[in-house]
Amino acid sequence: MGAGFSTVTPPPPQLNATSVAQAVWSYSPRSLTDIQSLVAAIQNNDPSLLYTQAQLADLPLVLYSGLVSATQAAAFINSAVLSYNMANAVAGLIATVWDVNFVGKMLSSPYLTSTAVAMVLAQLSAPDAQKLLYGLAQNYYYNAWINAVTSFNPASITFSTNVTLSTNVLIAQNITIASGVTVTCGTRTCFFVAQSFNNYGTVVAYGAPGAPPLTQAGAGGTGGGGIVVVAITAVLGTLNVNGSPGGNATGYSGATGTGHAGSAGTFYVVTGVAVPVGGTGGDVGYNGPAGYNGGGGGGSYAPNEPSYNGGPGSNATVYSFSSPNAMVTYILQGIGDWMLINVAGKAPPSVTPLTFMYGSGGGGGAESSGWQSGGGGGGGAGEVVAYCYNVVSGTINAAGGSGGAGASPGSSVCASCYGGGGGGGGGGLAFIFYGATSGNFTVSVAGGAGGTSTNGATNGSAGVSGTAYIAAVAVNG
Repeated sequence: MGAGFSTVTPPPPQLNATSVAQAVWSYSPRSLTDIQSLVAAIQNNDPSLLYTQAQLADLPLVLYSGLVSATQAAAFINSAVLSYNMANAVAGLIATVWDVNFVGKMLSSPYLTSTAVAMVLAQLSAPDAQKLLYGLAQNYYYNAWINAVTSFNPASITFSTNVTLSTNVLIAQNITIASGVTVTCGTRTCFFVAQSFNNYGTVVAYGAPGAPPLTQAGAGGTGGGGIVVVAITAVLGTLNVNGSPGGNATGYSGATGTGHAGSAGTFYVVTGVAVPVGGTGGDVGYNGPAGYNGGGGGGSYAPNEPSYNGGPGSNATVYSFSSPNAMVTYILQGIGDWMLINVAGKAPPSVTPLTFMYGSGGGGGAESSGWQSGGGGGGGAGEVVAYCYNVVSGTINAAGGSGGAGASPGSSVCASCYGGGGGGGGGGLAFIFYGATSGNFTVSVAGGAGGTSTNGATNGSAGVSGTAYIAAVAVNG
């Protein structure tokens, strides 16, 4: 072995980042005064003890070696940024030197404040800011991602009266919905991102519209919307993405027509979870077929007369992920890109789209001139997705809408003529992903009941129930 070289070969059980760093530093020239001064600066939380800002590059090494704690390192970075004008230096190290595990540990710490984080992120270019947020999400530093994304936003948002949101994404360090208050999503999916989410009221979202009505046949029900909650700690409160009921037929008229189809929904699922089908409309031979997940409209049949089909319940576009972590990561990437563009004023070269999710609309009822009219199909329920490191409690309402009732002209006109009832909407999907603790949940994902007809023989069928998927996900910080 040549002069000046040594071999460091710890046994396999000792071979880890800390043991290697400690072994390397036991040899000259690693034990230099710059390392000693860095450790002293961190331990005393005094960046003025540094010889130069370049010493900050070795922060991960002194942490992994066990010379300082994560708390000390995070507090030191906080002081360097807020008191010593080192935001640009820290941003440069995040972009080019520090690994995602070190940055994730720092951003997970309460000793690195939102003010300091926002100052650092403001110094990053759009590609580097996106690279940071993607790296945190893809390496399961979900809480660190939340702390980074919320740092640019208000410290607190409180809803004390009923309101309809004008934006689809709401980000704050703390979001509170007071008891008795209803927050209605102004778009088909709304996203709430906070370090602490406390909903003591109700959040409601509506999805794809149902089929428009004919003259006196029932309209299709509106699908339930989507609600996404991303938080470190959450009281989910009541999240309502129920499908709306199909409209009742009101009688008969001189008009005729086949029922219209409802509009299609969109769902995001984990492999193995299926979007439930809605119910079929009543009046065999002329019923509206079920969709995924809107209910079909009721048909209109008359002996020896033209008969008309109920409208189909709409189908949906479905995106599937291999695991809960894959689903959470993708959702976070889309929200992070939205934040960079709309809040931080940065323009990444390419973006992940927001995960708009919502239920399908029900099909409309049919009608025959002078005879009967069918009821509308129920709207399919929507979807709730929540990632919360600690979940306290929640009530998820994701039931399909009931089918509308069919109408008959009466026995004096045609005793055997009946409009079919609409099919019930399919139930919805509820994905609750937690990192550490999972609280008490009440979840309803039932399919909607089929609509009735006056003779009972042409009732619509019920929608199929949905799925409640509650699972722990890997979280590194």
